[in-house]
Amino acid sequence: MKLAVVALLSMTAAAAGDDYKPKKDRERLGKSTRHGAPPAAGTKPAKLINLYNQWTNDWLGVDPANPPSVAEIDIFLRDHFTNEAMKMEPKLIDATCAAAVQFKSDIVWVVSGFRHPKYNLMLRKKGHQVARDSQHTHGNAVDFAIPGVPTEKLHEWAKEQKLGGVGIYLTSKFVHMDTGPIRFWAGD
Repeated sequence: MKLAVVALLSMTAAAAGDDYKPKKDRERLGKSTRHGAPPAAGTKPAKLINLYNQWTNDWLGVDPANPPSVAEIDIFLRDHFTNEAMKMEPKLIDATCAAAVQFKSDIVWVVSGFRHPKYNLMLRKKGHQVARDSQHTHGNAVDFAIPGVPTEKLHEWAKEQKLGGVGIYLTSKFVHMDTGPIRFWAGD
């Protein structure tokens, strides 16, 4: 009996031709909302920009033509201390990816995204260079670096974007970008 079922299934697949897909696969493809159709055979796949969160050890692959969902961005940029996420400004991922494209890199190191107000206060009390009402606490800032790119060059590029505030931290080797008022500063 089992042999007959297997033979019947293989005959059905052969009759359907090379385009045959099991019902489960057809349903899964139909439910996909984020990913378009797979590229045609022989076409080069889109180049991903890989964001690495240095505190959570999370990776987020970003296809610039098909950006991640807001929820994925929020989780990726969550506060590492409280593990809480906040609605983040989507322009931040766009800016980090634009920097990667500008400097021909497929990796961006994210140093900080959302910072819970309690964690921000704790850092201030310990003497760290964080603003009392930091844009990080509002979900409007990201600190990042690109491997192999001098911090000064990344800083100059970030200022040219006129997105908002830009800070350079030479000792720590990262750049801060936010969507607040345009202003510039230097820290450690």
